[in-house]
Amino acid sequence: MNHVTDATNGQAVAAQYERVQIIDHRPIATGTWRIRLEWSSVAKAVRPGQFAMVRIPERTDPLLARPLAIYDVFSGPDGEPLFVDFIYAVHGRFTQALAGMPVGADLVAWGPLGNGFELPPTDRLLLVAGGIGQTALLALAREGLGRARYGSPDRDVFPAGQVTFCWGASSADLFGDLDDFRQAGCDVHLATLDGSAGTRGTVIDLLDAMSAAGLLPKSSGMVVATCGPEPMMAAVAAWAAARELPCQASLETPMACGVGICFTCVAAIKDDAGGWDYRRTCLEGPIFDAARVAWHA
Repeated sequence: MNHVTDATNGQAVAAQYERVQIIDHRPIATGTWRIRLEWSSVAKAVRPGQFAMVRIPERTDPLLARPLAIYDVFSGPDGEPLFVDFIYAVHGRFTQALAGMPVGADLVAWGPLGNGFELPPTDRLLLVAGGIGQTALLALAREGLGRARYGSPDRDVFPAGQVTFCWGASSADLFGDLDDFRQAGCDVHLATLDGSAGTRGTVIDLLDAMSAAGLLPKSSGMVVATCGPEPMMAAVAAWAAARELPCQASLETPMACGVGICFTCVAAIKDDAGGWDYRRTCLEGPIFDAARVAWHA
């Protein structure tokens, strides 16, 4: 085990470079897998919205690690946090290779990384996912409903009276382990482009339909968190801004190190003067105020 060092100040950060074992690994939807790692240090420390860097040892193709949002944590036989779950879509060399890794094999990983969600108190929490953006939102849902506590020591949270989860995808076969959100206590609504589940259309069409039906407040009284493809999050940010709702977005930028060294993960973030500058998603993010993201910069 080695400390991962942030090159900006030369100090060791909380992340640990570790070799961890695959405990469970299975497909949960078309082209989507769920993997469980035995990783007690991260299971005890992670906060909703954080991520980890994962690579396959003894391989040079792919050589670099990839970021994976932490889905949730689970306890071992002694009741202490021990296991960490990730969900990923197979679409490149790394994820294709990862999908072939058997239970019992090892991965090299470091985390938890990033800032995590810090939401203000609210009676209603609206979670909006697109694609596999649900991965960043389950722990937040469980924390928001008082079903789980995260971090070491447990961080202070303000439970919401209701958590609504809206998820959009191309078709119904892409919704994997959806019952995790129902079992957490979320009010679940779906949208599919082909109409095979829920509302036909985008997740914004779903939000508009729910608002028109009185299922969502038309203004104020709600906090929004979103994760998914950037165009979708930009649309969610605009939808929230039009209703003067606070919204946090979990950005999914490519990155190679996860600790601020490589500067491959920068995002354009607005400043108070009306301009914008680049911020590293791995350090200042991945969670940003959606109103400050320069979505089309």
